[in-house]
Amino acid sequence: MTILSIDAVDQFHGSSQTLRSASLTVGAGCTVLMGRNGVGKTTLMQCIAGLLPIRAGRLMLDGADITRLPAERRAAAGIGYVPQGRQIFPLLTVEENLKIGLPARRDGQRTIPEEIHAMFPVLAEIGRASCRERV
Repeated sequence: MTILSIDAVDQFHGSSQTLRSASLTVGAGCTVLMGRNGVGKTTLMQCIAGLLPIRAGRLMLDGADITRLPAERRAAAGIGYVPQGRQIFPLLTVEENLKIGLPARRDGQRTIPEEIHAMFPVLAEIGRASCRERV
């Protein structure tokens, strides 16, 4: 079963084309997007999340066309994007940064799930620290 379908996506940054006819089909399970630096992985992920506009092509999620949906509607539909490195809100605490995504949860839970704390026990120590302090 296809969950996400990316069909012939073109993206430009100014006059430079950053994606050319990018196509990908993602099914249920785990999918990994790998490649060397500068080949468009981050650009493609930002296009899927709605953070960058596409000039041509189509994005389908569970059979629904999301090509022109704004980022917040894509998030509500279940698309998430976690940037690499330190692209976070530096004035918020670590805990506040984690809570940013909670409104997108379909189950309505508004607290950080206990399994997150179990996976990352250091969060109990650093959760209230400013991300600026952590950088």
